[in-house]
Amino acid sequence: MYLSQNKIKEYREKNKPLCCPILATKKDDWVLDHDHQTGLVRGVISRQANSLLGKVENFYMRMCKGDKEHLPGVLDAMAAYLEQEQLDVLHPVGLTQLSKRFKSLTSEKQKATLVDLGAKRKQLMECSNASERTKLFRELTKHKHG
Repeated sequence: MYLSQNKIKEYREKNKPLCCPILATKKDDWVLDHDHQTGLVRGVISRQANSLLGKVENFYMRMCKGDKEHLPGVLDAMAAYLEQEQLDVLHPVGLTQLSKRFKSLTSEKQKATLVDLGAKRKQLMECSNASERTKLFRELTKHKHG
């Protein structure tokens, strides 16, 4: 069946899901997704999911030089990798990223986080600003992962 341009809106409205089949969230910005190699419609998904899907497919095809039929298996392997138990090894860049997020917290949330990391009252009292609390955060985080 060929779907003409002037029928896309009607088709999309008639076939839109309750929630995005990729992002599993309720959206109101639906698009009619199609396979760029075959031209065939795959379904109605959110604009955000369509953008993500396009980026993943394009990157895989161009940069990984993969065959499109292998992409689902690669995505399954990626999901399994992301779901595996993490090692208790803190990466130096990871510590920097955590520290930046910590520094952007309110002072109250910073203090609560430091307490959760085992900061002593005296240590908290010695920190008069966000930079000092962040330095303490780095020390405690490194110690936690000893």
